Amino acid sequence: MDLLLRRFLRAGVRRGVAGNWYWFLLAGATFFLRRVLNDRSSPVSSVKVSPGEQLLITVRDRNTPPATEA
Repeated sequence: MDLLLRRFLRAGVRRGVAGNWYWFLLAGATFFLRRVLNDRSSPVSSVKVSPGEQLLITVRDRNTPPATEA
């Protein structure tokens, strides 16, 4: 689905720049739809922790490769 929306967005912008203003409307609607469908505000995961359990959370930069254990 995202691939199809991405193609509509690219075609809409390309044809809109070429002079067809209604393609800009298609590109705008497609951009809005992609943003709504790819909502990233929800939690990635959730874990219930019982009393006495421990949870270790590590944070790393998404551009760095994952560490491998030797």
